[in-house]
Amino acid sequence: MLRTYLALTDAIARLSGYVGAAAMAAIAVLIIAEVFMRGLFNYSLSFAWESATYCLMGAVFLGAAFTLRSDGHIRVNLLTENVPKSLGRLVDMACTLVGIGFCAFLTHALTQKTLDDFASGSHTPTPMETPLVIPGGVIALGLLMLTLQMVARLVRLFLGEPPEIDPVSAGFQVEK
Repeated sequence: MLRTYLALTDAIARLSGYVGAAAMAAIAVLIIAEVFMRGLFNYSLSFAWESATYCLMGAVFLGAAFTLRSDGHIRVNLLTENVPKSLGRLVDMACTLVGIGFCAFLTHALTQKTLDDFASGSHTPTPMETPLVIPGGVIALGLLMLTLQMVARLVRLFLGEPPEIDPVSAGFQVEK
């Protein structure tokens, strides 16, 4: 059952990471299209900047779980690298527990906010009038996936497995 959870969490994180990468590509397309339209036709795509902002939020939050799994988040290892390995593992577990609590709190708060936005029909005060449930839902989903990946990280630490994967084996090129 634990192996299934770990495999499923990794698969969802990878898929979410790909969606986040697609959101980054969409930002480039939107901004290039805006610059092109302004330069050649003196016409602005009124939706481009707002949509690019939502794509950026999606890229950050949807990519967070896979970034954690592939050891891409910034972490200070000063303590864990200067104590015996078993103590370092315990410190890592404690920090992961704190991270789970923090992520779970944020997930709950953002999910509640998104549900409130859905119930009230809130939207942005912009020409697009984007329903706030859309960007809020993306952020809440990304936070949920990060929370689940933090739990998977803790499980791996308890099992004595490495909590992160090598980015190269994950299919990413690493520059040296």
